[in-house]
Amino acid sequence: MREQTEESMDAETLAERLGEMARELSGAHDLDELLQLIVDLGEAYLEGCDGVSLMLIGKNRQISSPAYSSKVAYDSDQAQYETDEGPCLDALRQHETIVIDDLETETRWPDYRARALELGVRSMISFRLFAHKDTMGALDFYAATPQAYDRTSRLLGQVFASHASVALKAAITTAGLEATIHTRDVIGQAKGIIMSHHHLTADAAFELLRKISQQMNRPLREVADDIATTGEIPDA
Repeated sequence: MREQTEESMDAETLAERLGEMARELSGAHDLDELLQLIVDLGEAYLEGCDGVSLMLIGKNRQISSPAYSSKVAYDSDQAQYETDEGPCLDALRQHETIVIDDLETETRWPDYRARALELGVRSMISFRLFAHKDTMGALDFYAATPQAYDRTSRLLGQVFASHASVALKAAITTAGLEATIHTRDVIGQAKGIIMSHHHLTADAAFELLRKISQQMNRPLREVADDIATTGEIPDA
């Protein structure tokens, strides 16, 4: 019997992980759940990752981040929107994968770079999300350490982004996407406010938002819209 080499074992492990990711993505019940599942799985599967965000292109080519796994990922995306520059926007606009080993030595995107370093971002990968040549958005992986992503991480991220693209394409219609992006954007803003105020993780902030919604007997989107508009968080 042929003795397995370390390389072949690594390949088998990688294949198992990719298969597991595909199965988990296919288990999402709706588009809203799928968006959050993509970023949560992305952070869990890439070692050294400190946050994942999902940028989507909506109506009139407007770009927003309807799902993210950490406050750093959300804040970094917002910095790109506000400066109108950054690797994730370039991944969308130039239809390519952008890899940054260390922002400290990066010379591109000077305005965004300064903001990102303040947030503690040091390395990143941004993958274009597309199906049949149609760009839907970008999947962005952030890390607090330089050179966080090796060749295996990049391969895993690329294949994961491909699976995410297929799942998104299968789950959305134009109307459904627009409605979901709007709702998720409002929820994302409310989560960001709760995370900053209570120093919570993204998951914990969402659970608190859900709890407030249940106690007030109001739809989650309405509660999130109030928080995003006023900046005030009801007692839970």
